[in-house]
Amino acid sequence: MSHVEILTTFLATVKDAREYKRALAVRLVFLDVEPTTIATLLNVSQAFVSKWKQNYLTHGVDVFSVKYHGYEGYFTSEQRQAILDWIRTRDAWDIAGLRTFIHETYGIIFKSPQSYYDLFDAAGVTWKRASTQHPNKDLHAIAAKKKN
Repeated sequence: MSHVEILTTFLATVKDAREYKRALAVRLVFLDVEPTTIATLLNVSQAFVSKWKQNYLTHGVDVFSVKYHGYEGYFTSEQRQAILDWIRTRDAWDIAGLRTFIHETYGIIFKSPQSYYDLFDAAGVTWKRASTQHPNKDLHAIAAKKKN
């Protein structure tokens, strides 16, 4: 099997765009496309093309695979769904209540409140309430100032 056939087969099965770009660059080299043309077409450097060609020749198609697959979250999908369901069953929502529920149930406290906001958002809950006036507004102080 030729390099072009091997790379064509690999390209037909790959799902990650980074892996695809690496393999496509090498395949084009074996189809006698100039490295400068490949670099322009794929918006990469000529060094990128040379690097992945050499890596492929040394290690085969396995070299194109991305090794990092993201951070594993704190919760399984079932646990996350249980949290979202819990949020949806509440009559009132606040960060403190969600923090307490997660800590008591799963023993986790997020460092950033953004994680709690993201859970509210994923549950489809708008937890911020609109107000027609500032909550710290002192009507008596305003009336006294208007008299003076």
